[in-house]
Amino acid sequence: MNVTGGKSRWIFFDFERLSLVFLGISSVTTQLLTLREFLSQFHGNEITFSLSIFSWLLLSGLGTLLAKSISRPSLSLLSLLLLVAALMPLAQIAGIRLLRDAAFLHGTSQGFYQILFFIIAASGPYCLVSGFILPIIQSVSRRMDNPLESAALYLFDSIGDIVGGILFSFILVYVLHPFKAIAVTSAPLVFLSLAGLRRSGSTVKLFLSYTLAASFFLVSLWPGLEKKTLSGQYGEILRYIESPYGRVIISEEADQKTIWEAGVPLYSDRDLAGSAEKVHYILSQLDKVEDVLLVSGGLGETLNEVAKYNPRSIDYVELDPSLTEAAKQYNLLSGWARARIINADGRLYLSGTEKRYDAIIFDLPEPDSFQVNRFYTEEAMALVKKAMRDKGVFAFALDYSQNYQSRAERRKFSTLFSTTAGHFRNVLVLPGERAYFLCSDADLFDDIPERLKEKGIASEYIEGYFYGNATPERVRSLNQFSEREPSLNSDFSPGLMKTVFEQWFSRHGSSPVVFFAILAALALSYLIFIKKGEYVLFSTGFSIMGTEMLVLFSFQAVYGYLYLQMGAIVTAFLFGLLPGAIIGRSRMGRLNPGKRLLQSDFLVLLLLCVFWLWMAGSKLSPEPWIFLAYSVLFSAVCGFQFPAAAFFLGEEKSPLAGCLAADLWGAALGALVTGAFLIPWMGMERSVIALIIVKISSIIIITRKGGSRHG
Repeated sequence: MNVTGGKSRWIFFDFERLSLVFLGISSVTTQLLTLREFLSQFHGNEITFSLSIFSWLLLSGLGTLLAKSISRPSLSLLSLLLLVAALMPLAQIAGIRLLRDAAFLHGTSQGFYQILFFIIAASGPYCLVSGFILPIIQSVSRRMDNPLESAALYLFDSIGDIVGGILFSFILVYVLHPFKAIAVTSAPLVFLSLAGLRRSGSTVKLFLSYTLAASFFLVSLWPGLEKKTLSGQYGEILRYIESPYGRVIISEEADQKTIWEAGVPLYSDRDLAGSAEKVHYILSQLDKVEDVLLVSGGLGETLNEVAKYNPRSIDYVELDPSLTEAAKQYNLLSGWARARIINADGRLYLSGTEKRYDAIIFDLPEPDSFQVNRFYTEEAMALVKKAMRDKGVFAFALDYSQNYQSRAERRKFSTLFSTTAGHFRNVLVLPGERAYFLCSDADLFDDIPERLKEKGIASEYIEGYFYGNATPERVRSLNQFSEREPSLNSDFSPGLMKTVFEQWFSRHGSSPVVFFAILAALALSYLIFIKKGEYVLFSTGFSIMGTEMLVLFSFQAVYGYLYLQMGAIVTAFLFGLLPGAIIGRSRMGRLNPGKRLLQSDFLVLLLLCVFWLWMAGSKLSPEPWIFLAYSVLFSAVCGFQFPAAAFFLGEEKSPLAGCLAADLWGAALGALVTGAFLIPWMGMERSVIALIIVKISSIIIITRKGGSRHG
């Protein structure tokens, strides 16, 4: 049947809308998988997350503008583009894994600009193509005598995004590895594109397309591909698990087994120093050890070292059950038979337990993300104090330079000293492989070998290396600079993260100032020339992505495990766009759209004020469903604005590309500025105020006198 004329209009009616829905399913899954991949490759702090979102949205917006250069696209061109968009995710994820070690020296950490350029290079082609396709679909629909207005396109694209988000976040993430998830979510788009190409009449083109599609499914479903693409980073992989909480890998090199989570090495079976120091530095302080709590770090010989004190109980809390099960399988979790493994978030366990402990040990990475920072805040210290007996001891460790402490490192120690000193009478910092903070209301001792000797407990490592590591000069230095520049670290004002980021920039000899200055200049140049309605969408995109970052990171601060909930929260924001778009496309959005834009701006402003009031005045921890409900409500109001803005500008002027670009570029800037600058440097409360100011500017612009309905 002919599809190039009006008689077959019903066929293309299905094709165009299915294109939008299937592209949405595939693109959202690809985005979430790409985010998780970057978090694993670059150790997953908020800067990496923000750069990934920024690059994705910025390049997608650029793709929509580039589509303006195609004046009369054909159904054949659209079908080819859809096929390319369906096949590219496999190459993108594989490329991120394979090219990382080609671009960077193996085993090294990367700085801001290296990560930014790698993210742009790795995700850029797909973003450009997926953004390019949306206006092409609208243009082709007009040629088929079945035009899609901008509001309808936005609506069907939102449906696909929602389906993709739900499918990935609640099903695929639990049952499939990334390449198989790509095969599943790209399949509808592959088959639809092949159906379109069949009607184009080109046998050669169709044969090549079928060959590419078959190759795509064969490669993506090949069982050994996942490990092959990861072996460059991890070496020989013994066990590979894509857990909802993170990527768990056990690797082996020269008889040394290492367990990794989300790209971070958690434990090596040759790490005798870490097990000895984190146990004996703290437990030697106690006259009697009865109940011990380990929050992470129970792998290897740790439990055996704790068992030397003959405790009554050892509770080991580890978030990811896949991690502890894999460790057991390869004898990386052994020790005291009566140790209890609790798979839960450490802070949530502390807030809910009625048990009291003599010793609580946090064995965690550096606080360079909200998920880890929340264990080093005033709120965390209060929970620890509540769960400890009167003369109990609490300990955690930080990385440090043994012979020279930079200004940022001194400020990091100062912040933690001040934060802990508000809850414990005595705080002692002892050097070792890491710097160990010992906190207690009882007296603390700095001669660990002598304490072990008194207790009759043997530790070859402590006896052989302690005095060389913990020299009087180092002990004095650590505890002297800890008393300077008192400041506090809290859940929603993470001053410690700011310091850690400064330390990271200093270590790599870079600064984001130049980048942000160039970005600000480009943004101002763009804003000068856009129309009123487009500015409303720009500010809305900025606000919705800024709010999404705030919801994500505040959820992480309260509950942890962003890796798992990221998809659910992103899906909630996508879900709200649908009812908003439906209402915006209805008579309500069409009648006096300028007034409707203004009213919806005030609603956005109100919701931002509600968020600020919670952060500023409430100590409550909302249930997870409240975060999701707020996300849906906020995005529904924002979703209303896209069709209203299109009507405000005038559908006859083909505003789709400009509206999409404004929305996506505003969202890109909002994600980057909020996630990488406002939150770490200013705290969450001030970040919300910044978003409120952006929305106020939108209200001022829309109410400004002058300009036509289309201006």
